[in-house]
Amino acid sequence: MNKKEFNSKRYKEKFDAKTDWETELRIKLSLELIGKNKKVLDIGCYEGYVSERIKQLGNKVFGIEISKDAVNLCKKRGIKCFEQDIEKKFPFSVNTFDVVFAGEIIEHVFDTDGLLQEIKRVLKPNGFIVLSTPNLAALTRRLRLLFGINPLIEIGLISPDGKEKSAGHIRYFTIKSLEELLNRNGFFMEVWNTDFIALHRLRLIKLGKLFPSLGFELIVKAKINK
Repeated sequence: MNKKEFNSKRYKEKFDAKTDWETELRIKLSLELIGKNKKVLDIGCYEGYVSERIKQLGNKVFGIEISKDAVNLCKKRGIKCFEQDIEKKFPFSVNTFDVVFAGEIIEHVFDTDGLLQEIKRVLKPNGFIVLSTPNLAALTRRLRLLFGINPLIEIGLISPDGKEKSAGHIRYFTIKSLEELLNRNGFFMEVWNTDFIALHRLRLIKLGKLFPSLGFELIVKAKINK
């Protein structure tokens, strides 16, 4: 992962602001999978908002983040955070953590196998990973593709309107391809769900529970395969 540009004012605003309800729902579902009273590593933790939420559950939380400014904001939240590229070896010994959380991270990573192997190295034998990532097979993407429209995937560094840089997604997953990636790196998927099914401006939470493979996000708990 290349050194990303960082805007201190933007992160200061994000540090102070509340997130939107869609993000809050994804965070809530992730926190339910992480649980309480564990030693947790949050990789790519940005300014530490989710790390703080994990800590509030009684967990001991550490973070890894590439931006020095974001690391400083994490520390203001009481998170012990390390300035580190997540595609390099983590600064922790083997069998250190009960949980590794990777929220909206794996879609940004070139060497996904290498990342999962490093996560496996620092997890305890009974540890697990909780991750979230956009669902390539979401209903809204399927419908757009059916009509020959870009299914909300980034094709370059500039957004479609040309005004903003892209989010930097370089990988896209369905639940099956994500499970295959996890399996070949020594994990088995224990639980997975979604946040909602998006249909234009509608956000259908109950329908997402019935048909999670059509949901907007994939939220997964995967344990080390002993």
